Amino acid sequence: MLWAADYEKALSYFEKAVKKDTRYADAFSKIGICNYKLGHYVEAIDGFKQAIRIKPDDGKAQYNLGVAYADMGRNAEAIEAFKQAIRIEPDFAEAHDRLGIAYYELGRYREAIEAHKQAVRIKPDNAYMHSRLGVDYFQLKRYKEAIEAFKQVIRIKPDFAEAHAGLGSAYAGLRRASEAIDAYKQAIRIKPDYTDVYYLLGQIYLITGDKGSALDQYKILKNLDNDLANQLFNLIYK
Repeated sequence: MLWAADYEKALSYFEKAVKKDTRYADAFSKIGICNYKLGHYVEAIDGFKQAIRIKPDDGKAQYNLGVAYADMGRNAEAIEAFKQAIRIEPDFAEAHDRLGIAYYELGRYREAIEAHKQAVRIKPDNAYMHSRLGVDYFQLKRYKEAIEAFKQVIRIKPDFAEAHAGLGSAYAGLRRASEAIDAYKQAIRIKPDYTDVYYLLGQIYLITGDKGSALDQYKILKNLDNDLANQLFNLIYK
């Protein structure tokens, strides 16, 4: 693990290197990486841009530029950088994945789906990419497809609590209450302090008319998140 002092030392080294050779693209990329790790995003972007100016077909530099833009909330610019990375390296799974995330942040869910589908095509055993695809589908109320995506996540990583929660919400969207309850229970088994899921579980119990079980979730929430517990209480007694 590198500490801030290590990145500062490396940054000084690479800055000296580019003064000696202003066409040293890899050193500019390293300047970008060091600044990014230090939280200096504007300087990181400048470093990656300098590297790309010298070496336009550096897919990794384009990707890193996109990541820096995304971390600043500049998602439109991030999208263009990720697209350039993919143009250079079509099977760059992480670039497809981050492209999908940037689209998602802008509410462009259909485009996010297409990007994440490419990511999982290239890396079919990446649970996190499948999970993001599931979330994309869920946002468009494409619950059946969301269910399949979350099932893929669970196949790869059975103890992924968020995937079980997502699966439960997708089942709930289809009014398949029994399956939603089972999925939420699995999420809580894995992550016993998963407050949002206790709330969702309370909601689904209410929908099925099981007020007693909804109250049980309220009692558990009281010890974990009083505000969320009160929201559930108000639903139970509205």
